[in-house]
Amino acid sequence: MKTLQIAVLGLILTGSATTLAPPSCQAFNETEQERIEEHCPWGLPSTQDLLIRTGYITSYDEDRRIPLWSAYHVEPEYRKTPKRKNRFSTFRKDGDVENGVNTEEYIGLISTRGFARGHLAPFFVMGGDRNGDGKLADLDKTISDEEDEKTIFEANLMTNVVPQHHSAFNGPGGIWFKVETYIRSQLVDVEELDVWVVAGCVLGPKKMETTGKNQDIEVPPAYFQIIAVKETEVDFPMVAAFFPPHHRVKHGDIQDYMVSVDVIEALTGLDFFSNLDDETENWLEDADTFENWGGYFVEPE
Repeated sequence: MKTLQIAVLGLILTGSATTLAPPSCQAFNETEQERIEEHCPWGLPSTQDLLIRTGYITSYDEDRRIPLWSAYHVEPEYRKTPKRKNRFSTFRKDGDVENGVNTEEYIGLISTRGFARGHLAPFFVMGGDRNGDGKLADLDKTISDEEDEKTIFEANLMTNVVPQHHSAFNGPGGIWFKVETYIRSQLVDVEELDVWVVAGCVLGPKKMETTGKNQDIEVPPAYFQIIAVKETEVDFPMVAAFFPPHHRVKHGDIQDYMVSVDVIEALTGLDFFSNLDDETENWLEDADTFENWGGYFVEPE
């Protein structure tokens, strides 16, 4: 763990890491503010180029043509997703951005480059009866709830998608897959916890690897996930922060890539937990999250 953090600090000092552009202010309506409070109760990581959905919030970079981060809240109810098939398996271009990616731009990339369409906010936590009408999104249109269907469709918008190596990273056995599995299978399904997640990209100052039909979709060299769980006795959350490189050969266990939140902030320029008082925020973000995670950390099978 200390070796990884020393290496990361070396990247910062030698200029091999970069920060994102300063955030811009954005006005939010009442519905958007409610969703921000649900998905980012301890503060938005940035307010730059936000797309506010029912099931998550994302910051999308139209120049890089990828989301920089997505934040979402998941509770056991949200695991009630329809089967990912037919209309619920279709990726869609996002009409809310000018330079949106078409799903066709990824065709053939798995066989030629190994890249799949990788969700930042995952499909399998976008379910549930979010409007409280007693119905869920369902493959059977005669009983399906249209509002909950919309939440599922938003998960598959291409503004929530990044190129990720399938066999080594976001497929079974990959580090990204293991972290997502730990969240939904252990924390939500077994522990029945409410969990808050920010998942995003770690980028660099030099020319990035690109992919897609026109070679203009940037491929992040690394990613991060920050997981927060509320403690009933205190006002601050328990936190785990993961910083996995974008593997091309699968290896390692998820605890091997746990770092402090400060490391991820230094590499990305994002500001997590800004709604906490400064003393609590500084303590929480400075802590090595492997030690801070306590009894919640159970390695997935």
